[in-house]
Amino acid sequence: MRQTTGSVRVRASLLAAVTCVLMQPLVATANEDPTEVAAAMVDEKYSEQGSDVKRLFATRCSWCHQGYGMKHADGPRLAGTSSSREHVIEVIAKGKTPMPGFRKQLKPWQIEALADYITALPDE
Repeated sequence: MRQTTGSVRVRASLLAAVTCVLMQPLVATANEDPTEVAAAMVDEKYSEQGSDVKRLFATRCSWCHQGYGMKHADGPRLAGTSSSREHVIEVIAKGKTPMPGFRKQLKPWQIEALADYITALPDE
């Protein structure tokens, strides 16, 4: 009976260790900053233009949209928007009271990159 108990303990310890190792990527993914994940996808898409969408967002949008779009402040929270990419592009370009339009200040690809970033932010 003693061997059986020891064998069960070894198996339980081994199972716990394997489970811990297998779950680690899931934990790391769950703990990643969603703004970093969204920005990485956008920056890869616009890599030829040298995109740094988080920096662009910080300089143009974060005055009103705090936490890189994840928090409500003077402007609404952008994460989890149900708006289409095309609608977000239009709002960034033309504005929506009280938000100004940015079509004269940003290049078309920058407006598209911001729209891609905003629509990639998860609803957390």
